[in-house]
Amino acid sequence: MRRPVATEGPRPAAAAAVGLLFFVNGASFSNWLPRIPEVRDRLGLSNAGLGAALLGGGLGGLLASLVVARLLGRFGSRATVLVAAVVLAGGLPLIAAVSSPLALWAVLTALGALDVCTDMAMNAQGVMIQTQLGRSIMQRLHAAWSLGFLAGAGIGSLAAAAKIPMGMHLVAVALTLTFTIVCVRNHLLAVDAGAPETPHPRAASARALSAGGPAQRGRVRVTVAMTVTAVGVAVLETIPNDWSAVALGDLLGARRLVGAGAFIYALCMLAGRLGGDHASDRLGAERLFELALLVSGVGVVVVVLAPSPAVALVGFGLWGLGVSVLFPRLYELAASLPGAGAGVGLGAMAFGQRLGFMVQPAMVGSVAGAGTLRWAIALVGGSGFVLVLTSRCSLAGRLAGRLGGPRAGRDVVPGG
Repeated sequence: MRRPVATEGPRPAAAAAVGLLFFVNGASFSNWLPRIPEVRDRLGLSNAGLGAALLGGGLGGLLASLVVARLLGRFGSRATVLVAAVVLAGGLPLIAAVSSPLALWAVLTALGALDVCTDMAMNAQGVMIQTQLGRSIMQRLHAAWSLGFLAGAGIGSLAAAAKIPMGMHLVAVALTLTFTIVCVRNHLLAVDAGAPETPHPRAASARALSAGGPAQRGRVRVTVAMTVTAVGVAVLETIPNDWSAVALGDLLGARRLVGAGAFIYALCMLAGRLGGDHASDRLGAERLFELALLVSGVGVVVVVLAPSPAVALVGFGLWGLGVSVLFPRLYELAASLPGAGAGVGLGAMAFGQRLGFMVQPAMVGSVAGAGTLRWAIALVGGSGFVLVLTSRCSLAGRLAGRLGGPRAGRDVVPGG
């Protein structure tokens, strides 16, 4: 049994509301990132100990990805995103109050779980609103997240430079973000379009048996393919953020430009997302995805072979421009996996995404330790491309009717 499609509210207002949620989510975690050294020094942590504590965020996200489908199925995306986003914002000041490394790890684990729930629910809202509008908006929604991230990092940097107490800073941020979330709540879609009811576990098992083996295996294959694709895209997206400064400083001797790689990468990613919806409507979502893979691949090659800092910066710019549109498209596809609700596809994608975020630094570090950073970027980046390309073959076979349409907003029907 399917719930009726929501029809309330002016659709442009709903798009603006979910865009503000993306902005708020981007600004949440980034506000405290510039103050990480303060937390490290206050708790007396080494860099290794800090790294272990920071893994809590990734672990929380990974664990939440296993249950987010059930939460979306039971409570709907609107209730899930409102509760998770408010608790996430309200929990930020706890970072300033922790008194031990274990407490920091526990707080970051909880916040990481809330972040995934917020992320998946607001993307489900975005896909449904895009479908109702009949035009692409997902790229601009993710651009709003990027703007929020930059704004949060800037505010955090200014607060740290002005020596504003961290607790006061994060309380002010929490109140502002919570107020914004409350203001937009009535403009979100109250009912998830096309979302299947969550069945009783025994009924679900019986249905799976009666549905027959091939159909069930097909659903498993496409879910696994979505997870693997997300791992590959996550690896590609995070390498420049984590390693561009090291590459510019150690490989090319440009120590004055160590921050320029990540800045240009982020700027080009933002530009790609701001123009991505227009490009998707003109070229088709799948053609844009393929072109984006090609551009990002060229960027990787330029970075790996760069003889000078200027060439490397061009490579990071191409890399950011290419990967900018990949995750927004994956969210659309994850919300439309055949035979499953939007929550199931989004949960599979979230698991792969967070797994990729966690394993990439270790992979690049290990290969670089055994060889060189150039080889590490080439091999790990290449592995990301292989994962995306091979798993997309399975997705294309199962989503043939949904891929490559002229307008992404009309191709995607959540839970269809």
